[in-house]
This record gives sequence, structure tokens and C-alpha cells, in this order.
Amino acid sequence: MGDHMMKQFPAATLTRDPTSLKEAARKEPVAITEYSRPKFVLMSYDDYVALSSRAADPRRSFATGEMPDDIRKLALEALDQPYDP
Repeated sequence: MGDHMMKQFPAATLTRDPTSLKEAARKEPVAITEYSRPKFVLMSYDDYVALSSRAADPRRSFATGEMPDDIRKLALEALDQPYDP
């Protein structure tokens, strides 16, 4: 997750104040912590669907220096083809 900071709630909030937790998760994903360390994420169902549909997208992009050899070969072969609109 890198340096992305999200609101954090201790796991006890699940039983002590679930309403606040749900209200926060409706707005944006929130971290649920155990021993002050993020362990789980709670988010709205709509956010989950949007996230999981992006993960299922088979398209990928690479910087030229990071491109796998098989993809680089395909790209170079395509570039060698004459342009035919």
C-alpha cells in the first residue's frame, strides 16, 4: 500500500462502535488494526466491485526497460509491420 494513509480503526471498533466504522467505510476504504498495525480493510460493496473489476482487466502496461521478453518481441514485430489503416 506504500505511503497511502487511510483512516484506521482498532478491531475493537467492530463490536464497540460498528456504526462509526460503517459510516467511514461508506466514504472510503478504512483499515482495521490489530496491535496498532493494519490487518484488514473494510470498504463499501461498490468500491469492492470497482476494485475487483480493475484487477480482472488483462491489459497491462510496461516501461520499455521493464517489458518481459515475450511482450517486447511482439511489440517489436508489430512495429516492423507497415501501417495499413
